[in-house]
Amino acid sequence: MPELKFSQPIYQALIEQDAKKYEVPSPALADLVQPIPYYDEIRGRRPLKVGKPIDTRHLKVTLSVEKRQALVEGQTFRTDHLVLTIENRTDSYLAYRVVTQVPRNQKCQNKGDIPHNAIVIGPKQTLSRTECLFRDASTVDLLSIEVMELSALAATYVSRLPPALVLYDARTSSGHVPLAGELCPQTFSWREIRDGVERNEFDWKDVMDFYARHNCDEYAFFRAYRFRTDATAPLPSRPTP
Repeated sequence: MPELKFSQPIYQALIEQDAKKYEVPSPALADLVQPIPYYDEIRGRRPLKVGKPIDTRHLKVTLSVEKRQALVEGQTFRTDHLVLTIENRTDSYLAYRVVTQVPRNQKCQNKGDIPHNAIVIGPKQTLSRTECLFRDASTVDLLSIEVMELSALAATYVSRLPPALVLYDARTSSGHVPLAGELCPQTFSWREIRDGVERNEFDWKDVMDFYARHNCDEYAFFRAYRFRTDATAPLPSRPTP
């Protein structure tokens, strides 16, 4: 029965089952209910210049120009791209959101993609993503950086989210590859997330917090959910009837 998944024993059993499936440590319930460390590290426009990194407590971001495959009118060829390299300076898995802006977003549609996880970066990992063709954008502005420190299972859970449907720019999240498993099924909850954000009802950290604790195959984010600041609320989370 659908109600069974909201019982604590069933929830704990699902956690243990998923940890075994993804070959990561199984967190105790006492750890799952704890607040997740969240950091709003940059807020406000900063120009990114080629070869001049910007450091935060958790990340180092560097812009470069590299030759990558592009697609124009059905033809592929190598050409210069603006590439953003993101380095995790910590020993933790991080859910990250690095928001950038280029002068003409629509002119970047022909750029090539680099396979990467657009939502999670592993401990000490470095990954890269394309920002635009160099010929179509000569500047990139950094608008914000947010991160959350996650366990290995939580990182696997959120890495399965479809990034363009949970507050990530399709321009920079294309090429997304989950840490394990397949992308989450596209249920009604994704539309609810977009609608709620547009109304300023909740934001990125609320959505990430929910899916760091809940398998998207079984549980769906709901509008009343908010980033947990204490360990008193029970798990799994469910909307109030």
